Amino acid sequence: MEGGPLLSDWWVKESKKFVPYLNISAQLEDKPDQKLMREYDLRGFPSFIFLDDAGLLLFGREPYWRPDSLASLGQGLNQVEVLFQLRKQVQENPQDSIARARLTLIEGLLDPSRVDVARMDAAAKVEGVPEELVEEWSMTRIDAKFLSIFEPYRSAYQNKSADREAKKSAAIEGCYRMWVAGEKLDSTSGTFRPFLVLSFDGALAARDAFIAEDCLALYEELFGAHDRFLKGMKVRLAKMVASSKKVEV
Repeated sequence: MEGGPLLSDWWVKESKKFVPYLNISAQLEDKPDQKLMREYDLRGFPSFIFLDDAGLLLFGREPYWRPDSLASLGQGLNQVEVLFQLRKQVQENPQDSIARARLTLIEGLLDPSRVDVARMDAAAKVEGVPEELVEEWSMTRIDAKFLSIFEPYRSAYQNKSADREAKKSAAIEGCYRMWVAGEKLDSTSGTFRPFLVLSFDGALAARDAFIAEDCLALYEELFGAHDRFLKGMKVRLAKMVASSKKVEV
């Protein structure tokens, strides 16, 4: 970092609170940890993050954070120390339901793509949990539920796993069930497009023309009549409707 903060007295003193690790990424295959940027969704150089010993990202995800001053480093350390104190509190007193619920919500919100939605919902209902945590979960819940359905499918295809088709079918059914239940992502969400497409595919699989048409109309409205996938979606819907009519006759 500019100005040499890694050699400053305050950095040397504060770094005793964590295990410093420096990874210089040259985007070369033979260099270690080349997947770190992608794994933690880091978008620029340099990036600075705090991880626990299990690899959970505790602090430093977007918006951009740079510990180039004592105050800036302290901002990150304060966030991390609160979490570790809470973990210690739960370990020493596992019957403390409020502390356990707080810890569940805080850790879940750090990585919404891997949360147990039912467990988070239960934690949010514990009396005494800070309202700001409950509100944050409420705002994140739908996106987290979608990610818990979508990420196994995306990961399976990225890794070319043998079960990728099964994971795709589970994602299609899960998104369709979310749509039926009225648990729809905000259309401004960065993950709305895959949610909409998977919901459409789920409606076709369930022969639910009403929801399929709803998804298709919204897709065309958002992405335009000239979208390269729209024509194929319309053809698939028409085939499903025609097939359903034959069955009825």
